[in-house]
Amino acid sequence: MKDIIRSFPLALKMILTDPINFVLSVIPSIMALAIYFMMIFFIYTNSYQLVSFFKGYIYTADQATILAKILTAVLVIFLFFVMSWTFVIVVGIISAPFNSLLSSRIEQKLTQRIAMDEDQNHAILAVKNSMKATLINEIKKFSLLLLAAGVAFLLNLFPPFYPIAVLLIAILLSVQFIDYSWSRHNMPLTMCLNDIVKNIIPYSLSGAIFLGLVAIPLVNALIPAFATSYFTVLWLYRQKKLV
Repeated sequence: MKDIIRSFPLALKMILTDPINFVLSVIPSIMALAIYFMMIFFIYTNSYQLVSFFKGYIYTADQATILAKILTAVLVIFLFFVMSWTFVIVVGIISAPFNSLLSSRIEQKLTQRIAMDEDQNHAILAVKNSMKATLINEIKKFSLLLLAAGVAFLLNLFPPFYPIAVLLIAILLSVQFIDYSWSRHNMPLTMCLNDIVKNIIPYSLSGAIFLGLVAIPLVNALIPAFATSYFTVLWLYRQKKLV
């Protein structure tokens, strides 16, 4: 429990006190917002083309203008609903290479191992170089998490298994971010499973906390970066790499 509590302020400090870590944390959210705003802009600028589908029912230019405005408003509102459902997923996908580098930088700084130039251009170059390897790793991780999530969903259909389903989902969320440390240290599957079993209480409790944070609008956009920092710190504490 002590490691869980003291990991939160240190994780937040590692993001806010390091300019490069802060940039790595906010870039995915900015990119995701840019994607949605471009979609809104596309709908707004092409709304009048939608009216062509209703030419047979429109008799005046005023009616066409009103219909275009109504269709634009409906589509924009619909897009906002879609955004609220998918924003965290989009940010999570975009942030994978950034989170990998963020986790690496945090570990290097906390363990006093300087293996990376502090120059921002080198940090950006590292993101580009690690993009392919990180993407492959994310696909593998997503496949495993999807399988485990399916098991959790099936368990959730039966009330007696609710606690087990919640526990499994919480652990899955933790594993999603601890995996950056596992991959960086080339830990085989057996060692990863042993790490989960050995630390099942701190990992599951931490996962449950972040599971609640993900449900909070706007806050959930910042969760991927903060969770990466937090679980990197927690993993270092549990591995006795931090005193």
